Amino acid sequence: MRVLKVMFVFSCLMIFVASCGALPQTAEPTQDINQIVHATFQALTQQANVQPLASATAVASSATQPAPTSGAVTGSISGQLNYPAGALPSMYVTAYQVGTQNYHYVITNAGQATYQIDGLQPGVYHVVAYTVGGGGFPAGLSGGYTQAVPCGLNTNCNDHTLIDVSVSAGQTAANANVFDWYAPVDTFPAFPQQAAQATTIPTVSSVTTTGSISGTLMYPAGGVGMPSLRIVAFQVGATNYYHVDTALGQNTYQLDNLPPGTYHVLAYTLAAGVFQPGPIGGYSQMVPCGLQYGCNDHALIDVVVTAGHVTTGVDPNDYYAPEGTFPPNPLP
Repeated sequence: MRVLKVMFVFSCLMIFVASCGALPQTAEPTQDINQIVHATFQALTQQANVQPLASATAVASSATQPAPTSGAVTGSISGQLNYPAGALPSMYVTAYQVGTQNYHYVITNAGQATYQIDGLQPGVYHVVAYTVGGGGFPAGLSGGYTQAVPCGLNTNCNDHTLIDVSVSAGQTAANANVFDWYAPVDTFPAFPQQAAQATTIPTVSSVTTTGSISGTLMYPAGGVGMPSLRIVAFQVGATNYYHVDTALGQNTYQLDNLPPGTYHVLAYTLAAGVFQPGPIGGYSQMVPCGLQYGCNDHALIDVVVTAGHVTTGVDPNDYYAPEGTFPPNPLP
């Protein structure tokens, strides 16, 4: 509006000058009419713009005032992840605040074995992970940070109660390891983002029904290396057996896809390189005894396999049993 007034005054002044012609001569020299008009217009423009500029400056000043801070007001939870398979799927790792409806979660990538959830208000939380689905993995399987985790997740660890995790401002509650994927169905809350499909989530037992055995290998032939071996797991009380062959020089093994049960594990030398079929190695009482002089018990050790677990430390390195102590290679 002020600009319109300036333009109106300027127009009137121009009409006046045009109608009056040149100003009469006086004793004192006068300024050029163009200078007068220019000066008048400049003065009016400055007067019109003074107030809006002052107002805009005040608004900008108030908008840039910093908000007061009071230091860190939230905390974090971190830990490790696992999954009862040979690979880790993508997961929703979720922290539920106990006694409230609040929850926070992060989405991990496939193969990611650690997590951290930030921005948590101080309080007590329970941590549950859910499979996102895809890449060959089902959606909605759940694992928790429960009492079974510090227990060791063995066959005697039956307490699947979620552990209280205390979060303090500015602190990270570490080692909340989400390892318990073996709780009965509906033990853990359904992930809110997947609640609609919760009734169709398969159970862990329907997905992971087998276990594994692994160990370290040796051979009593100093200086010539490791032969190729056939590692065989015989299921106790049945006629079933399972095997895996190792390569020349390989000193570890893992035998997968074993139904839960009890097994005896033996190693048979295969013909490869400079090696010919020879002594049979067994995972016997000699192995934990140290394979030393005075260790004479060649009884095979019962190896218990459970679904979703790898039974480690099964080393079939007793090559010193009398002939006929161990069964022959079932796959010549």
